[in-house]
Amino acid sequence: MMTNLFSVFDPSAIFNLSLNWLSTFIGLLMIPSIYWLMPSRYNIFWNSIIMTLHKEFKTLLGPLSHNGSTFIFISLFSLILFNNFMGLFPYIFTSTSRLTLTLTLALPLWLSFM
Repeated sequence: MMTNLFSVFDPSAIFNLSLNWLSTFIGLLMIPSIYWLMPSRYNIFWNSIIMTLHKEFKTLLGPLSHNGSTFIFISLFSLILFNNFMGLFPYIFTSTSRLTLTLTLALPLWLSFM
């Protein structure tokens, strides 16, 4: 039971793993299965979403963009999407609201594309 409103932000740990940062790594659990398993409906659906995002970012970046530059934006979009989606559940604090995570994502990308 919560003692106050801000106890959601207190780090709780099981096996010395902070549960607040678990939402950051939840997307990594889905990635390796596409390399050695037969594609399921979920994998086919996810590939169609990635291809649609690739086409959208390719039109936004223009014809002079490099070949791998759209995948940087797709992976960043997926990371932020999954983290913010996990924040919709009760008692889960999103790690994207921390300044340390947003600065480590924003500053290198901003410096590399300027």
